[in-house]
Formats: sequence, structure tokens, C-alpha cells
Amino acid sequence: IAMLPAATLAQRPDVFGAEREVAAASADVGSTQAQRYPRLSLSGNIGVTNFRGAGISTDLSTWSIGPLALSVPLFDGGRRAANVDAAQARYDEAVSKYRASVRQAVREVEEALVNLQSTAARSSDAVAAADGYRISFNGTESRYKGGLASLVELEEARRTRLAAEIALVTLQRERVAAWIALYRAAGGGWTSAAPDASPLAAGVRP
Repeated sequence: IAMLPAATLAQRPDVFGAEREVAAASADVGSTQAQRYPRLSLSGNIGVTNFRGAGISTDLSTWSIGPLALSVPLFDGGRRAANVDAAQARYDEAVSKYRASVRQAVREVEEALVNLQSTAARSSDAVAAADGYRISFNGTESRYKGGLASLVELEEARRTRLAAEIALVTLQRERVAAWIALYRAAGGGWTSAAPDASPLAAGVRP
């Protein structure tokens, strides 16, 4: 495997959590900004009135709308402005953490891909070496039985065969470990509800 879609990183718990923090901080900024401006409220009610006349019953919707109420924030010594600044600072911090988590995720995925490709590149050579030393040992063993090879030659062939087989098994374990690392780095095994909007979609870039 040479690459992964970047969207798979959103599956990671750390990236997902950082993304949700950005969304919450963004909503907080909007809320604190709204508190600085006048607010209009509408009073009144909507109901259904039953009219009877000439033996006929009719349901009619009635509207009773009161006056508009205007709420203007009083002078607060800059408290609301400070709240906006604090919310903006929390948002900036959340974005910074999100970018850091994405960069860390990308780094881990890249390392896992490199390790996986490395084990794949060495795999064919390791298999060929193990097969070659196995054939060589079988030949030496046959010659030893025929009196054409010494015990030292036989044990040396056995040692090199075992070393090649151990190297192959070690490489296979490394390859499995590389797959596991890639699976974890890409957030495999962890699922979450799809968010309504991600910081990437909102213009936040790692």
C-alpha cells in the first residue's frame, strides 16, 4: 500500500476530539459575539378559536401579536468584549491543537507506510535466501551421508539455514507489526458518528 486517503485520519480519536473542540469553540465565539448586539423579541400567541353560528361549527386560527421588544446591552465596562476575546483565544487554541493532532497523525501514518514498504521490499530477498540456504543444507547433508562432506561443513550449512529462516520469521513479524501500526495510525478499530461539519470543510488547514 503506497498511500491512504486523508479523510481516514478523521477516524482517529485524537483528531476527532480536536475537531469537535474546534466546532464547540467556534460556536462559543458566535454566542459571545451575539451578546454584544441588541436583541429583538416578539410577544403574543397563536391559537384556535371555535365559532358557532346557524348550527355550523368552524375552527379558525387566531393570531395575537404583541409589540416587538428591543433589548440593548448596557455599558458593562468591556466585559462582553473581553468575553469575545477570550472565546476567540479558545478557538485559536483549539485550531492550533487540531492542526497539531493532524500533523502527528500524518507523521505516524507516513512512518507506518515506510516501515510497511520496507518490509515488503525485503520480503522477496529473505524468502529467496531462506530457500537457497535450505537447498544448500540439503545438498551438504546428502554429501555428508555419502562421505563427501565433513561434520563441520554440515553444521555450518545447518547454522546458515537456521539463520536465514530466523531472519525470514523476524521480517514477517515486522511486516505484521507494520500493518498493525498503520491500522492504528489511520484510526482503525474506532468509529464515531459523522460530524455535521469538520474544520477542514470550514477552512481550517493543518
